[in-house]
Amino acid sequence: MNRNDAQQKAAHYVSEMSSSTGVALVLFEDATLERDFGWVFFYGSPHDELLAGNAPFMVDSRDGSVHVTGTAHPVEEYLEAYAGRRRETRS
Repeated sequence: MNRNDAQQKAAHYVSEMSSSTGVALVLFEDATLERDFGWVFFYGSPHDELLAGNAPFMVDSRDGSVHVTGTAHPVEEYLEAYAGRRRETRS
């Protein structure tokens, strides 16, 4: 999976969330982070409204799976934990 594929998957994921919640959401494409395991996507309101619980999510480059982070800890902690679990499954 390449970045374009992951971005399409992320846009679809955000669109599905928007449809299911009835809240307008957009993908913040410029905020995307690239990591060894894939990409981290951020999203929110198109009108700068504050949203509760809109944790970033990851798209794994190996299989295209989506993994939601959380909001209780800094984003980097979730990314490091996921990277560690992914390395363990490769062994």
